[in-house]
Amino acid sequence: MNTRTRILETARTLFNKQGLDNTSAKNVAAQLEMSDGNLRYHFRTKEDLVYTLYMQLVDTFDQQLKAYQSEKFSLSQVYQSLKIMYTKLYDYRFLMADFVAVMRKFPKIQHHYQALTQSRKQQFGSLTEALIKEGIFKNDIPNSQYEHMVEQLIILSDAWIGHAEVLFEGEETQKLRHYVLLAFSMLVPYLTTKGMYEYIEIMSKS
Repeated sequence: MNTRTRILETARTLFNKQGLDNTSAKNVAAQLEMSDGNLRYHFRTKEDLVYTLYMQLVDTFDQQLKAYQSEKFSLSQVYQSLKIMYTKLYDYRFLMADFVAVMRKFPKIQHHYQALTQSRKQQFGSLTEALIKEGIFKNDIPNSQYEHMVEQLIILSDAWIGHAEVLFEGEETQKLRHYVLLAFSMLVPYLTTKGMYEYIEIMSKS
């Protein structure tokens, strides 16, 4: 593992454990037994460090969305993708635990995220169309309602970690599963009979 990667992994671990506000670049350097100057050679400011971690998360999602470029889609693909995405969100939970504060504190992240969200809406819209074509989603629901569903899923994805920190009462090991299933269940009103059969099968194995 090279120095840059070690810095990023250590920073992510500390940010998750102690919170973004309670962890400085100097804390990261000290954890690595590295001089502050050496760390700043790789990341000039804490914002540079946080932005790089944010972009790691974005890149993971970009790779996952590429899986949707095939001609056929299944509900199982959607479920597996939700699991992967929510797992990664939890791995970078310091970004999501105080979402609004992060966006206000780091304008570069906020501006990128605003543009990213518009792109994501278009990508998820294309996925919705593909699922309709495959007979998994209903074709008699207004497009505007599908747009609302996409926005609801984005909101839940952004907010679930903060909600879990305050209100989730189950075992820590069950937290991720609970919110993946919560997001997945939002698709139920849009499923055809074929889609419901597949949904029930997926849930029976989850």
